[in-house]
Amino acid sequence: MSQPSPELSPSRRDARIRLAMVLTAALFLVVAARLFKLQVLQHDEYARRADAQHTHTVILDPARGSIFDRNGYLLAGNSPVVTLEVYWPSVPAGSESAIDSLLARIRGAGAEVPVPDRTGVNQIIASDMPWEEALPIISGPVPIGVNWRVGARRTYPLGDDAAQIIGRSTRDCNEGLEREFNSLLTGEPGVCLVERSAYPGMSITSPEASGTPPVDGDDIRLTIDARFQNIVQEELERAAVMSGAEWAAAVLVDPATGDILALGGFPVRAPDGSLLANPCISSIHEPGSTFKIVTLAACLEEGLLTSSDSFDCSAGRIPVADRMISDCHSFGVLSVEQIIAQSSNVGTIQMAGCLADSTLYEYSSRFGFGARTGIELPGEEEGLLHRVSEWSRLSRACLAIGQEVAVTPLQLAMAFCVVANGGNLVRPRLVAASRGTDGWRDWSGIRPRRVISEETAAEIRRILTEAVETGTGASAAVRGVSVAGKTGTAERLGFGAGAYLSAFVGMLPAERPRIVCAVVFDRPDYAYRFVSSLAAPVFSSIMTRLLASDPSIALGVPEEAGGVAVLR
Repeated sequence: MSQPSPELSPSRRDARIRLAMVLTAALFLVVAARLFKLQVLQHDEYARRADAQHTHTVILDPARGSIFDRNGYLLAGNSPVVTLEVYWPSVPAGSESAIDSLLARIRGAGAEVPVPDRTGVNQIIASDMPWEEALPIISGPVPIGVNWRVGARRTYPLGDDAAQIIGRSTRDCNEGLEREFNSLLTGEPGVCLVERSAYPGMSITSPEASGTPPVDGDDIRLTIDARFQNIVQEELERAAVMSGAEWAAAVLVDPATGDILALGGFPVRAPDGSLLANPCISSIHEPGSTFKIVTLAACLEEGLLTSSDSFDCSAGRIPVADRMISDCHSFGVLSVEQIIAQSSNVGTIQMAGCLADSTLYEYSSRFGFGARTGIELPGEEEGLLHRVSEWSRLSRACLAIGQEVAVTPLQLAMAFCVVANGGNLVRPRLVAASRGTDGWRDWSGIRPRRVISEETAAEIRRILTEAVETGTGASAAVRGVSVAGKTGTAERLGFGAGAYLSAFVGMLPAERPRIVCAVVFDRPDYAYRFVSSLAAPVFSSIMTRLLASDPSIALGVPEEAGGVAVLR
């Protein structure tokens, strides 16, 4: 029989009570500390977690900015598109036929439809359907489990006519101006907080929820005239196909401001459909006789020659170092004016003999050759202009007639702008203004740089007028308007025998030009190698159509405008 446990002594009982109280107090302190940590120190973190359990964040895409031409014609914009998707777990059993019927309607609207994956969860059944095609579908009863959302797709009303300027913007890439000004056009995305409902598939947006509205991208207004761009593209394509040229390019520019009015190229796309670079800025070539204006400008500006000075060109050829350079035709004694009008290589080389090598190089550089123009397009080439230290005994003669130098069609056009506007090199520009939340903001151009005097520029324009009226540029004439310009035929060395480049750069009206136009065809069929049969008549066709579109061009720069006129 067990013995009863002896009764605790009062001292031991008090000790146990005190221990229990200490342990209880310690436990209370631990709990209090934990509560303090949760409710005070980590309050924000646990509040965020709680919110995350019943709310989710929706990113609100901003509208991409539009691109307009100088007259407000839309060149790049956004069209609404609809994407439909089915959440298969929400589709009631036995209602699959309603989904099949919807797929048939989508297919009938011309959209591609995937094979239904009823074992999956969420499936897109139509992506980026044009709004007008999707509207009949989404405006009627939509089967349970099917959702749709509206997005935007980039559209280009001018199509390929402006593709090598505007480029394109897709989910995968940006090209052209769309790439160059992507950050300006994109805008800033917004944020919307959506509260989840206890009922599957339902949610609400709380008006009290703190969100950030999207900021749409800025709009851009270009200097391009959509009418002129369309004309240039049509004329280039027609002539390039007819002549079999490898590529063709044409630049239209306002010489007073540097505003690019058209920047055409052909072909626009490669055989695989990809967009080709614009040859106006990416294709370099020897300019040939169009470069002779630099030699002429240097001789006149330096006071070494006058237009009436003459040189004997009767031999038809001239020795230079160990080579013989000749003319295409036999001439007698020619004045400086006649040398340019008849495009005599022999005469031009004799003119260059009056210049030091450094002087000819300096004027070539002043006219903008050997450096990028700074136009707002990616992929511009800088051309090639060798320093004097790299010259051979042939270099001065070759440079004087447009050899041993490589240029882009845009550089050629900007060099002729120097002659057209009274002697200043202006920087070309494509963007005239942008519009944000505070309205339109004009983009001012860069201050022009003086290259030659107004007197020299006027004299060169007079000589170039003779080149069209009585010389090699006769087929560039435009009825009713005086034209000043220069032809240029260059052998394309490295491409085999019979490869030539045909170029013409002109301006009108000759007395006070409002437009400069450079036209270049690379490696046309042999029968079209001469400028008179290709580049010059294409210039004439382009300018004739431009005048029909905007007859005010024929009036020239108003005298009271101080030599500055802006096309509208």
